[in-house]
Amino acid sequence: MDFLLRFNKARPFQEDMIKDIYNALKEKKSILINAPTGIGKTDAALASSLRFALENNLRVLFLTPKKSQHNIVVEALNGINEKYNLDIKFVDLISKKELCTNPEANSLESDIFYKACEELIKHKKCIYFNNIKDIDLDKFSKYTSLGHNNFFDVAFKNGLCAYELATNLAKKADVIIADYGHIINTYIMGLFSKRVALDVGSTIAIWDEAHNINEIANEYMKRTLSTNMIKKAKSELLEIKNNIDLSYLEFMLNELSEKKLENKKEALVYNNDIPDTLKENLDEIIEELERAATEYIINKKAKRSYLFHIAKFLSNVLIEDESIIKVITKDRESIKLSIISLYPKDVIDKIKEFYSNVFMSGTLLPLEMYRDLFGIKDAIIKSYSSPFPKENRIVFIDDSATTKFEKRSIEQYKKIAERIDLIKERINGNVAVFFPSFDVEENVFRYIKHSPIIRQKRDMNSKEVEKIISDLYKENNALFLGVMGGLLSEGIDYKNNIIKGLIIVGIPLSTPNIEIEAKINYYEKLFGAGYDYAYIIPAIVKTIQAAGRAIRKEDDKAFIILLDERYEWKKYKQLISQFLDVKDKIAFSSFLNNETSNLTKQT
Repeated sequence: MDFLLRFNKARPFQEDMIKDIYNALKEKKSILINAPTGIGKTDAALASSLRFALENNLRVLFLTPKKSQHNIVVEALNGINEKYNLDIKFVDLISKKELCTNPEANSLESDIFYKACEELIKHKKCIYFNNIKDIDLDKFSKYTSLGHNNFFDVAFKNGLCAYELATNLAKKADVIIADYGHIINTYIMGLFSKRVALDVGSTIAIWDEAHNINEIANEYMKRTLSTNMIKKAKSELLEIKNNIDLSYLEFMLNELSEKKLENKKEALVYNNDIPDTLKENLDEIIEELERAATEYIINKKAKRSYLFHIAKFLSNVLIEDESIIKVITKDRESIKLSIISLYPKDVIDKIKEFYSNVFMSGTLLPLEMYRDLFGIKDAIIKSYSSPFPKENRIVFIDDSATTKFEKRSIEQYKKIAERIDLIKERINGNVAVFFPSFDVEENVFRYIKHSPIIRQKRDMNSKEVEKIISDLYKENNALFLGVMGGLLSEGIDYKNNIIKGLIIVGIPLSTPNIEIEAKINYYEKLFGAGYDYAYIIPAIVKTIQAAGRAIRKEDDKAFIILLDERYEWKKYKQLISQFLDVKDKIAFSSFLNNETSNLTKQT
């Protein structure tokens, strides 16, 4: 059997990647792959994994951090079936809520949705679920190749639960496309595995954008209780005339604040700080809150319940583990107690149960660090060069300014704005500028003279983000301002070389706080590299992700300018050099003086 590549010819380095993955699977080992944009990671991973899976009676689970990334997998699998005249069965799954065709349930907040769904099914009140019982599954199997959106439409038109239909079909699928949450959320993983008859020991897991795994897993585990949340939960109880008293939770937060904070903004909280009365009656309290939350949702037709959020928090409040911390904070509006995961140990243990894992990303360097973070010591590590011509990507460091916190000032913001204006003058076409935070973006924006400006703002919804992208494609000489680590700087392709230049302003280091300090200390104990693993390298990964937005295919051309004096520091420059070929200062000077004419004219 050939490697199942849908194209007639492999791209540069793609054939190496295909063979490396196949050989790792033969050894029943996991493999970590750093593969820059352009290699064709998705096709390479499927070409090798599918061949090995079909030869050895295994299944393939393809996981992505965003559902928008499912389309390319669907296209690849359809292409493989067509080229080789195969009938590889695959199902594209997103969350149960997003595949819910019942309008009464799918508009509910996520946490509440699952409880409401259980109640509707239990009492046989969901007609979409009820209609599944007598259907012929084979009649709908042909629709799985359409992807989750079109499959949803088919199920809805037939009055069927799209999730129930899709998961039933997935039981016999060779490949399942799913979100990280199906595995990284350990509670969901148990339910999901049963629903699709997934034997992890006989499954090859492919993790796209794998640099996100630990961060997303930690985010799933985060829980918060605040005085504002308690007040809103009290209002819900009043509406259903329930006499549960939540005053003891407010009292607890106030006591913790007085005891722990004094003149500090935040402090660690330990289990012995939690009142004994709460510990002794915890299970009973959680059960009461969940019952009240369900009653509130059903009787008031509400979309969310703060009672349920409190119950989830209390379910985790007494977890005692070195990888979990509790932090109390206070601002003008509220006192907040947060449960924070520093390292997702349970998730990592689950990942190890797969037959093999293929971890891949364009920013999976240093590979040794990610091998540590994924806890698979014998994993194979591979890195490939970019297939794009080096001369199409000109990278400079501009050390004339900085966003270093202690140096931030009006003068620095003005200096950064002046450099942005000057660089924009040297580049024909749209230029994207990514900042380390909205605070810096807002402060620099007011001093930029160039027009037009398309700007990402705080708390934008998906429609507003889509409009920004749409507006960018209508322009040919705009400045686009965004932030690193956000929706517009990672996991998005700016097609047709719409961005001719990229300016990365500052280094997106996390704001030093108790969580960062605790993570550094924990990683130091675990891996002997706390500062690098928990603080420095995650920031550089965000930088590289943002820098990768401009060059998406072989004939794209762009300038990339890293604007901060710290990029010239040995530590940062060494890390950056693993991803980007940085030109010297003489070349940058020539660029500013408009002497690098060849690429400038082309762009």
